[in-house]
Amino acid sequence: MHHHTFRSLALASVAAFALAACGSDTGSGPAASGRNVQPAGSSACAGGNMESSGKRWLSAWGVTRVEGTAPVDTTVRNIAKVTTAGQSIRVRFINLSDQPMEIGAAAVGFRDGAVGANLKPNSNKALTFNCGQTSAVIPPQTESFYSDALAFPVNSQDELAISLYVKGANNPGEFGATWVESYKLPDGSGNQVLEASGAGYGLIDGQRFSTPPGLPLVCNGCTVYAVRDVEVLTSQANGAMVFLGSSSFHGYNTTQNQYRRVGDLLSQRMDAEIPAGQRNTIVNRGIGGDTLFAATESRLVRDVFNTVGVSSVVVWVTNDLSSKTADEIIANYRDVIAQASARNIKVYCPTWLPGAQSTQANVRGERAKLNDWILNSGECQGVADYNAAVEAPGGLTFLPQYNSGDSIHSNDAGHALWAEITPLADWVSPAKR
Repeated sequence: MHHHTFRSLALASVAAFALAACGSDTGSGPAASGRNVQPAGSSACAGGNMESSGKRWLSAWGVTRVEGTAPVDTTVRNIAKVTTAGQSIRVRFINLSDQPMEIGAAAVGFRDGAVGANLKPNSNKALTFNCGQTSAVIPPQTESFYSDALAFPVNSQDELAISLYVKGANNPGEFGATWVESYKLPDGSGNQVLEASGAGYGLIDGQRFSTPPGLPLVCNGCTVYAVRDVEVLTSQANGAMVFLGSSSFHGYNTTQNQYRRVGDLLSQRMDAEIPAGQRNTIVNRGIGGDTLFAATESRLVRDVFNTVGVSSVVVWVTNDLSSKTADEIIANYRDVIAQASARNIKVYCPTWLPGAQSTQANVRGERAKLNDWILNSGECQGVADYNAAVEAPGGLTFLPQYNSGDSIHSNDAGHALWAEITPLADWVSPAKR
């Protein structure tokens, strides 16, 4: 099994805080099913009263939680690329630690350039909390904490820069896993959320170093602090498609900061091919090293069912074959499908790849058996044969043109091919609701 390069998933600690499912919730207010919620009356200020005919709140970008070393009395600039257009946004935060998180100030603007922390001139606006307060304390074990809604027009594929003043020296190390660099001023730099300049910002993890030869690519600084989702009030999309996955969805060994993962490319296809109003947003909850069993136990409710506006989930958490049989994994899929179907959420299933961590399963035919079930059982509401596109004859490794070099992850070309062969129109068809 391969491992993510962020510090720790802490899967066991997350499981205790699973949310009650919101299913196809329209996002009429912040989820109140966490152990701690905002003060009474905050839901209206967070934007629930802004919905109207043809417009609804949808998650348009999101991550899964990881742990790290907290910033100390400084400003972080989180990068988030939204996948639908709308006139208003709100930001959803998470703090699953046992200590409070103090956000002394917050703002959102548009990133200027493909990398770095510079903002486009005059794009930065202050975020508020709890009906106009400029700061917030997010209690421990809080799965959902919202900013107020902000009139802030966005287009699909816009890169937002969410700046947070992480006040004081005792905040928890609550991060979200991305494949795009985010940034931080040196500890002790204080509140600079309203400054447009990116001068002085380094990577959010405070370091930059090369990956030793032969090891998976290290995505230094590719986390966001405290942010869980960006939600958009939109008429352009009618549901959120959540990518529940391991490292291939997360983006391992694709080109950092260039949005060449299959999910990124499918979002671009969505804009080009699906009519406005019928599209889905795409929310990438991929994280390296995860298994379907672990994700189901710890992340399915929080990361999928409690995503605002979720209408479908693409399940591709593919490390279980190192320790489980095809029949055991199929039983796990059936559990996911049953839970999702009870909430009117569709489940789409790509086939599993010939990863080096599952060589023995390849030899024994377990992966072939699993893929046969995915493609032919009819139990998933839609499938995509990602394996057939990249598997070399013999079924033990990748075709060389799609192998990133570690015989576990595909390169940019493989992700492009997967995006091309995904039956996107079928997956977003109204008949699939």
